[in-house]
Amino acid sequence: MKKILYTVCSANHLAHCKTMVHSFMEHHEGYEIVIGLVDRIDDRFTEEEFLPCRLVEIEKMDIPDFQDLLFRYTVIELNCAMKVFVAEYIFQQYHPDILLYLDSDMWVKGSLQELEAQLAEHPILLTPHFTVPLPDNTAKPLERDLLRSGIYNAGFMAYRRSETVTRFLQWWREHMRGECYYNFAEGMGVDQIWLNLVPLLFEETGIVRHPGANVAYWNLHERSLSEQEGKVMVNGTHPLLFLHISGYRFDEPEKISRHQDRFLMSDQPVLRQMLDAYRALVIGNGYQKFSPMPCLYAKPVKKSTGLMRTVNQLLKPLGVKLSNS
Repeated sequence: MKKILYTVCSANHLAHCKTMVHSFMEHHEGYEIVIGLVDRIDDRFTEEEFLPCRLVEIEKMDIPDFQDLLFRYTVIELNCAMKVFVAEYIFQQYHPDILLYLDSDMWVKGSLQELEAQLAEHPILLTPHFTVPLPDNTAKPLERDLLRSGIYNAGFMAYRRSETVTRFLQWWREHMRGECYYNFAEGMGVDQIWLNLVPLLFEETGIVRHPGANVAYWNLHERSLSEQEGKVMVNGTHPLLFLHISGYRFDEPEKISRHQDRFLMSDQPVLRQMLDAYRALVIGNGYQKFSPMPCLYAKPVKKSTGLMRTVNQLLKPLGVKLSNS
């Protein structure tokens, strides 16, 4: 059985990417790894630095109308949109039986064999942001925030090669051509918001409820971390599989995430210790080298103001932007 793990990122996240990949390889054998680079190498580094991974520049994947996507999307939006195109490229070029996706800001702490086994019954696996109601709606994130950004987190997905997955990727890809924006007022939460529909449109989809999968600031109310015999456990009963380190800034190590104010680092001793260790690993994997690198697809953006700003907000879902000049 051929198995591949893939991720997508721009050059500035390659130190995080290396850390994620190394952590995955510690717990898994027999996987090939593909990094979809939403950027250009341009003599700034080499493919050999990432062996045994395949580092593939996105332009070399022959994505139809790619230049239109560059015009349409910001760098973050472009990275999100590329997930589906890279998945299709991998299925077409390398023909895996199993394909896993992990964001570059994941830290794998255990084997995903249990999740992989679920693919025998479900060709698509998704992880919900949480499965227990938040205790209140006065601190961020609110349940409303997670409704706007998507019920399921697009930082992890798993596929088994099948007709269902082919249809799903075709469907998702068509939305990613022109509807992968950050625009909550228009109900658009980049690639992630579309996953809300997947269990309805593709009934074989499986929902991962393992407490150790995709632990992050948005589910700390239902998942407490502890250390037992050198292993990190969730709720004292389940091993931590992977931590999603979303919104954590190296220059603000006392904050769990810039996206939340619900939890304090001082109340999360195991998480604090883990984030300190993670930061050291990323720095050791070239953070100072990679993090300042601009994405070579980024274009200067002149912010519109007043009436023009309002007009552009209305036009953004159409892929149109007017200029003040």
